Amino acid sequence: MRTFSYCWLLYCCLFVLWGCQKDDAPAPIPIAPILKEIVFPGINEVMPGREATIRGKGFDPDDKIFLENETAMTEAEVTSVNNQEIRFLVPEDAGGAYTVTVERHNLQTTLDGELIVPLVVVIDNLSMPTGTSASGSVISIGGEGFQNGDEIQLTAAFYPEGKIISIPVTVSGEGIQFEIPSEAYGQNTVTIVRGQRRSTLGTIGIEVQVGDEIGGGIVYYVESNKIHGFIVHKENLGTATESFGPGLALSGAAGTGKAIGSGKSNTAKLQTRMAAFRQNNNSWNSKKAAFELCDELTVTSNNEVYADWFLPSQEELIELFKVKDMLWTKGAGMPANNYWSSSEADGDAAGWAAFYVNFYEPVNVVSGFVDKEGWKIGIRPVRYF
Repeated sequence: MRTFSYCWLLYCCLFVLWGCQKDDAPAPIPIAPILKEIVFPGINEVMPGREATIRGKGFDPDDKIFLENETAMTEAEVTSVNNQEIRFLVPEDAGGAYTVTVERHNLQTTLDGELIVPLVVVIDNLSMPTGTSASGSVISIGGEGFQNGDEIQLTAAFYPEGKIISIPVTVSGEGIQFEIPSEAYGQNTVTIVRGQRRSTLGTIGIEVQVGDEIGGGIVYYVESNKIHGFIVHKENLGTATESFGPGLALSGAAGTGKAIGSGKSNTAKLQTRMAAFRQNNNSWNSKKAAFELCDELTVTSNNEVYADWFLPSQEELIELFKVKDMLWTKGAGMPANNYWSSSEADGDAAGWAAFYVNFYEPVNVVSGFVDKEGWKIGIRPVRYF
């Protein structure tokens, strides 16, 4: 009986001692989030005010996310999270590169990499105008997110290098409105600008008419859409009697075309062929070919420099012949002469001959090909818009 009582007393003491040790055991110490295989979204997957996703392993429902740049650290609203990704709202005023920090139980881990937020203007339910518009008309663009102080910028590849047409806008509940200035023409890219932020909205077509004096010359041909066409320089180049270029064997032909729209590429091909010719021949070192004179031309108009001139193709030159009377009324008349096109002759004659158009004729179109070096005739450059 005594033995039983003693054992029971010993058991109770051990139980109490074990219980005290359990209660006194230290609580687990939180550690910073351990996150692996992090993948940031690409710049095209991020937009101010929109949801973004960072993927990886080790995210937790208790995680918070902070974005930090050179000026401030901002907590972003987490929208959803699981072990493999965290989704959050990018602040509406965000833009540029951000370091991303994940916080869990007041401990932080900075992710390896950067979140790049484009400096864009976000417009919802964008509605661009259809069809074409005349210079001076009012353009309406629908959408949500425009603000007072926004401006529109118009640009085009055929404008002088660096030219941007900036236009103030009127903001309404439906979107914005602005007036097309007289200097804008053809197909233009429309960009909305707000401080450092900018977004391309689309394009608008601004109608052009034959006879318009724009782009450093006179419009002499427009396509059916009225937003593309050709502009002719107001003067001939060189003298009234200039050679096309060196006469070559068929193997020396540049491979030019005759159709409308081929003059610019013709001139580029001829320039490349001429550079190769000059490397092995010095007969043209002191003179310029017809297409070189056009390519090197620069025209300054209203303090803007136009440098994209070329020798027209045969059909582009024929269209010029059709409006030669109009050109005289615009101070850009073409004196009676034959004129070079940039179109080489057909077949075996392609190396040594090129097409011309006869401007002595009052009405009838007369065109043929003649010796590139033996014939000396006129040159009139054009440009495309």
